[in-house]
Amino acid sequence: MERKHNVTKLRRVQRLINIKIARAYRTTSHEVLCVLTGMTPIHIELRNQAKGYYITRRNAHIDEPKQYREWTHPTKAIVLKEKCEEREYTIEVCTDGSKSLSGVGAGKALFKNKHLMFQLRYKLAEVLQQSG
Repeated sequence: MERKHNVTKLRRVQRLINIKIARAYRTTSHEVLCVLTGMTPIHIELRNQAKGYYITRRNAHIDEPKQYREWTHPTKAIVLKEKCEEREYTIEVCTDGSKSLSGVGAGKALFKNKHLMFQLRYKLAEVLQQSG
């Protein structure tokens, strides 16, 4: 209980500061104010500071960064399952990527019970295409 009370008090102080920085209304939420001002919420920042303290002062083990050659390849880390034709699926996701004279793009479509529910289209910016 005491810890939750401390977090509430800290959030209150940070919220007042963020309201002044963002010049926002009093009714704006703490989370939105943190996004607008670019500040990490105080309880998360304090938790990270505490972790850093315990790592340096208590000699805790830190995961050493790996060289890029030692990274696991994404195709080996993710197991893909193919669609079974005998089984009826309620949700299906289809993806596609292509390159043509008009540019490079990709798309996703989500179907629920064979009806299109959601669709996204992406196009790589011309600046990125020219540099690659």
